Amino acid sequence: MLNMLLEDQAGDVLKKFRYGRKKSLKEVSGESGIPMDLERRLESGESEPDKSHLVRLGAVLGFDGEAMETLHLHPEATPEVSPPPHLIPVRENYGGYAVWCTIVRHPADPRRALLVDTGGGGSILLETIARLRLGIEAILLTHGHGDHGGGFARLLPGDNIPVLLSHGDRPLLPEAEQYPGPLLTPEEGCERLERMGWKVSVMETPGHTPGSVAYHIDGALFVGDTLFCGSAGRSDTPDAFPVQLDSIHRLISGFPSVTVLISGHGPFSTIAQEMRHNPFIRVREKGFAPCENRP
Repeated sequence: MLNMLLEDQAGDVLKKFRYGRKKSLKEVSGESGIPMDLERRLESGESEPDKSHLVRLGAVLGFDGEAMETLHLHPEATPEVSPPPHLIPVRENYGGYAVWCTIVRHPADPRRALLVDTGGGGSILLETIARLRLGIEAILLTHGHGDHGGGFARLLPGDNIPVLLSHGDRPLLPEAEQYPGPLLTPEEGCERLERMGWKVSVMETPGHTPGSVAYHIDGALFVGDTLFCGSAGRSDTPDAFPVQLDSIHRLISGFPSVTVLISGHGPFSTIAQEMRHNPFIRVREKGFAPCENRP
């Protein structure tokens, strides 16, 4: 049974790996022994894979198909992870697609808040900020796609609020170049936030976009589209795919396994959960052996 609770179903993962590995349907069919028409139907979701399909395709595309099967063909294995209580995830609607943005309340003053990603700056988020009477002190963008950074200016009470966005992603978000307020790199922004009484760290995670980053705040890791529950955002180009895999490997190696992962789409998870099931972590190639369990 396909796990429809995930952001990416099995076919989406197969397409992303084939794209990143620069392989045609014909090449994968020849190497896996799976008929090309069936492979096309598996990628489109018209046919459901079984474990043997995922194992054979994983051997060709370089991921652990057996581990992938334990989540992607088992909806009951989908994690039910709650974020820490000072985080308020808001599910926005961007062009008909659900996207997460998160309000982070200051532990000493719940009216003070940060916003991680904007969901396009829609009405649900605006209403939530107004209802809770929050003062947004900064907006932290994981990357420059419109569903994650669009509309940020209308969420701010003025033009003196810092917005954190990497140089590499500013061309992706035209609104950024028009913002008259402080537009900071994530590193600069985290230093400023520390002076304001916040504890935020950042890690560069290029691959999905050139300037993707992840923010760590009090046991939660905001990863944007770098990593999903059971999958990852598509790499910016096929040449960026190994860069993306390296980013994911560094990300999950840099924090405790209990760390909560807040992705841009789909269910929340933990590093431990993704180490067990995620094919983008359980890759099979030199330098990317599956990580072992750790505290």
